[in-house]
Amino acid sequence: MKKRGSDFIGRKKAVSPVIATVLLIGMVIVIGLIVFLWAKGFTQEAITKFDKNVDLVCNEVQFQASYSSGTLGVTNIGNVPIYNIKVKIVSDGSYQEKDMRDLSTNWKTAGLNPGRTFSGQVSTSLSGANSITLIPVLVGSSDAGERAFTCDEARSGYTINL
Repeated sequence: MKKRGSDFIGRKKAVSPVIATVLLIGMVIVIGLIVFLWAKGFTQEAITKFDKNVDLVCNEVQFQASYSSGTLGVTNIGNVPIYNIKVKIVSDGSYQEKDMRDLSTNWKTAGLNPGRTFSGQVSTSLSGANSITLIPVLVGSSDAGERAFTCDEARSGYTINL
């Protein structure tokens, strides 16, 4: 009478140690690559302006804005040049964001330097809006060259109720 397990002892149908090792090394490399790419998403390339992190420079941005009869006016009263402004248009529970360059052809390519004023027609884009929030965009240096950085709306945004 044969034992049940003895049928398998004679047949060697297992994966060879070399193939098993190659498969394990391949799996470790793939898992390591996935973890590396996942962790890389948590870090951002450092952007600096005036030898400081650009996020800290956003705290120094000061500007005033007004809206009347389709004309938006912005005055840079601080010491930091404003490259662009993101405009958050809020209407009936929804919002959309646009660049100042898309709203007005009067916005200068160089932005708004300290002490300068911008005034331009934007009425068609803001019709039906309840409020607008102006969020400054600064340009800083990084390893890849100059890059734009949008400041935090809660700290640097300027809201105008229409």
